[in-house]
Amino acid sequence: MNRLLAWFRRFVRDDRAAVALVFGVSVVPFMLAAGVALDYSRALDLKTEMQAALDAGALAAASSRSLSDGERITLAKTTFTSNFRSRFGVVPVPTVTLVDGTVRASAAAALPTAFMKLAGIPKVEVGANVQIGLPGQRDAEIALVLDYSGSMNGPPRRGGRVKYQAMRDAAFGMIDDLTAGEGKHVKFALVPFSQHVLVSLPGSMVVGQQPGTTWTGCTQDRKYPFNLSVTAPDPDEDETKWGQPSHLYGTRPCGSYLANGLVLKPLSDDHAAVKRQIDGMRPYDMTHIALGFEFGWHVLSSNAPFTEGVAEGGGKTVKVLVLLTDGNQTEQAFGPDGSESPEDGERNLEQLCRNAKAAGITVATVAFDLDESPSTVERLRDCASDPSKLFFDVASSADLAAAFDGIRSKIQEAIFIAR
Repeated sequence: MNRLLAWFRRFVRDDRAAVALVFGVSVVPFMLAAGVALDYSRALDLKTEMQAALDAGALAAASSRSLSDGERITLAKTTFTSNFRSRFGVVPVPTVTLVDGTVRASAAAALPTAFMKLAGIPKVEVGANVQIGLPGQRDAEIALVLDYSGSMNGPPRRGGRVKYQAMRDAAFGMIDDLTAGEGKHVKFALVPFSQHVLVSLPGSMVVGQQPGTTWTGCTQDRKYPFNLSVTAPDPDEDETKWGQPSHLYGTRPCGSYLANGLVLKPLSDDHAAVKRQIDGMRPYDMTHIALGFEFGWHVLSSNAPFTEGVAEGGGKTVKVLVLLTDGNQTEQAFGPDGSESPEDGERNLEQLCRNAKAAGITVATVAFDLDESPSTVERLRDCASDPSKLFFDVASSADLAAAFDGIRSKIQEAIFIAR
């Protein structure tokens, strides 16, 4: 007994023993904090899964006018169930109603805690909700700005169909999915770009042409800074017009562009005609990404020369520019102080992206088979309205199809979903 008392006195006096005792006591709240973080992470995972399934169910219910209210509710619940992966043993049951022309859905579940119950919290309530307007409440205008430079005539490095064919099939899928049933609410424009863009314009907006005529030809960008906006050209100021001769090429004939079907198509709800044109387009020449974006923004604007789009700022129409390229800017573009270079084109694209997004355009970008062009990939990432959801870096035909499907999904959300 005396020896035990002596050992205890030494333990009390020993600093190392005190540190160990303090650590042993303090580790408990640290472990509890880590456990709470784990419970919180599980709750977030459940909420994300629940929200995605709820969105899918409500969107399915609102996708056609041919369903009765009861059929919509049944479809929403069935779709929710098929899309929800049971998480942590929780199976929420959705509530679906139709109110004032919207499908309103919600779901809630009590998630059992693993560590928070030590603090007297046995369950965490997790919920999600969504409201989706029935078709016809919002429209969409979509500009497909597609790279048809010569490199699109080859296969991607990581396998799949010839690149322009894979792009064609992906575009077809998007058009079909977005126009099924309620196609009149969605318009598409085509801007095939390579070194130039072949387009029909009023003569008053083209250098050297007469007012009252229509000019059809290949053009570069406008002079800087007019190539950074959608301001209509001034008939009295050549600097504001298209058809500018470049330092290297002067003006270019358009025979090959016309033969390859590479002509700009303004916004149209004739979806069959849009698909026919895509089907007939073939790659040719170099790459002028900034020029493609410039015209893509113009066709979405209500400013002349393209007036097919509705006025900006109304809130009833979603305007989306989808930009795809498989290469760097190789063509000269007009820059400040009379400069003209590919680097000017790169800077112009960056500014065009900022300006278009500030004007309310939703921008989605696709870097296709750009493994060897990290600077262009980064530029496209920055250009997207939401780089985490509307930028896609793909290297195969299958990945490209998935990218267009992802863009289609975000467009549908923008048209229908109002949380």
